[in-house]
Parts: sequence; structure tokens; C-alpha cells
Amino acid sequence: MAASTDISKVVRLEYGGDERYTELAERAIEGWRRWNRDLGTLYHETGLLLLRRTPLAPGTLEQDSFEIVSRRGHEPELLDSAAVRARFPAWNAERYGHGTYDREGGYVESGKAIARLVTEAQRLGVELREGVAFARLLDAGIGIMSTAGEKMAADRVVLALGAWTPHALPRLAAEFRSTGHPVFHLAPRDREAFLPERFPVFCAEIQTTGYYGFPAHPENGVVKIARHGAGRPMHPESAERFVTAEETRQLREFLAATFPLLQDAPIVYTRICLYCDSRDGHFWIARDPDRPGVVVATGDSGHAFKFAPVLGFLIADVVEDRGHPLEARFAWRPGLYPARWEEATRSQT
Repeated sequence: MAASTDISKVVRLEYGGDERYTELAERAIEGWRRWNRDLGTLYHETGLLLLRRTPLAPGTLEQDSFEIVSRRGHEPELLDSAAVRARFPAWNAERYGHGTYDREGGYVESGKAIARLVTEAQRLGVELREGVAFARLLDAGIGIMSTAGEKMAADRVVLALGAWTPHALPRLAAEFRSTGHPVFHLAPRDREAFLPERFPVFCAEIQTTGYYGFPAHPENGVVKIARHGAGRPMHPESAERFVTAEETRQLREFLAATFPLLQDAPIVYTRICLYCDSRDGHFWIARDPDRPGVVVATGDSGHAFKFAPVLGFLIADVVEDRGHPLEARFAWRPGLYPARWEEATRSQT
């Protein structure tokens, strides 16, 4: 999954022209609703606002998503500048006057979700080895060695290492890269203007600006805005894992043009969100062909957390040699696009 800490992650059906992800997101949203019933509220269905500066056209995330989501029986709405101004007044509707609103979608309180899933796993009898760090696979047999030198043998090993993947598995270093992306928490002076009914989860022409964000958080009232794109190459333990002055300047420029009420809002917290980018922006959930007992589940590419309720099933299908419809897409695929890194992930927050 994308880095699973922080206060929120986007949940959405909209994936441009890629209907397979929309179908998977439908299953994930049902899973989040089920977890809300079973584990307490984690998923907030605020709706999703996709706005852009120019009219929708074929090939844009907004237009292609609208067509696919509508065809699948959902009811997204087309918006013009008058509708944006009336319903979502924090936006500069003169600048962002074209887009869609889908009431299905929103955000998950991501850190809280992980904590509750850990508690549920323990209740079900899962042994969690906190503080034990992966060092390498065993030279013989199936298992791992910890950084403390402890050997752990197993019938199957699932390596879900996130941004550590290219560093902990050197033979895959050419297939993945760990990147850092800026996240900002702002304290709005007018919190009422940023409540979910007026300010739902949004993507602001994300294919070009990279910016997306969230309504005022229900506990602390902060508005989180982040930037999704190529990012900066970054080791998980890098001393440069912090938001730069230039990234902050760019945010302020975006806010002044887009959300006048936020342009001078205090920034109360910043962090770097780590991705494990695959070359094509798709996940890897596959057996290692050289070690059949090892499954690698990685390549979040910045858009995996929303799928948490269904990813476990896909991984289990691979572990247990059962096929699933996305097996080929998420297959072991070294050497893909050797000359470039696909930037399709810009639209896959």
C-alpha cells in the first residue's frame, strides 16, 4: 500500500479509462463500508470532486472517469463554474470551473485503520513480531533472516516491503524506486468553509498540478493537501526526508490561485509520503520465479491504500495458487519499459 501512516488517504472510483481499477475500487468501497460496520468508522464518504481549468475532453482523467463510472451504474455529476461557485465556495470557480462530483468516494483515516486492523489480526490469532526488521531471504529453503540474525523458516513468505523494496531486494532495484512526496496540514481560519459538505475530497487537475486534498479533519480540523507525481528519489532513511522550502513555495502559489481562504493559512505539520513506484504504475503481486515459495507484493505507486479491503484476497490467491482476474496485470514483469518510468500514476492517487 502507499505509505499507510498519516491521517487520511483518498478512496475513489475514478481511474480515467482504466475500468479494471474502477471495478476493483467498487469492491474496495464495499469493503470499507463493511469495515465501518465491523471495526467502527474509518471511511468517510464525503464524495470526490475532480476539477480542472479547461473543459473536459476525451483522454482526460475527468472525462474518461465520468464515462466509465456512469456506464457502471453510478451517478457522477458534471459541474460548471456556476455549480462549483454555489456548492463548493472555497474554490476559485473562475479558475477551476469544469469537472465532476461523485458522491461515492471520500477518505479513510489511514493511521486509525492500520491500528484497528492490527488489533483485529491479534484477536484472530495472528502473531505480530513488532520491532523485527527484515534483512534478507534465507540462502537455502524458504524463510527470512532478521537484522538481529534470527532465522525464520516458513512454507510461504510474502514480502510486502513498500518503499524498502528496491533497497531490501537488490535484484529488483531496477524495477522499483522509492520516492518522496510532500504532504501539508493547514489550519484554516474559517473551518466552516472546509467542512465535507462544502469541501469534499478533491483532485485539482491532478494530471498536471498533482495536487489533491481533504476536508477539515473531524478530530483536529486541519485541511490536508498533498502533491502526487514523480516525487524525489528517496531512501526511506534519508536525511532529506523533509518538505523543502521550494515545495512549500509551490503549495502557497497553488493555494493563492485555487483556495483564497487558505493562501495564508498556517502550516501546522508537514511530512514526506514515501511511495514504492513500479515502472508502469501497477502493483506487483506475484511469485518470485526463482523462489517459488516467495510472493512479492509491492509497487504501491501511490494509489494502493484505497484497495486495502481487497488486496489481501489478491495476495492470498497468489499464495494459494488460485487465479484472479488481475493476475496478468500484477504479474512478475522485470524489464518493463526499460527506458522510461510511466507517469500514469499522476492520476492514480
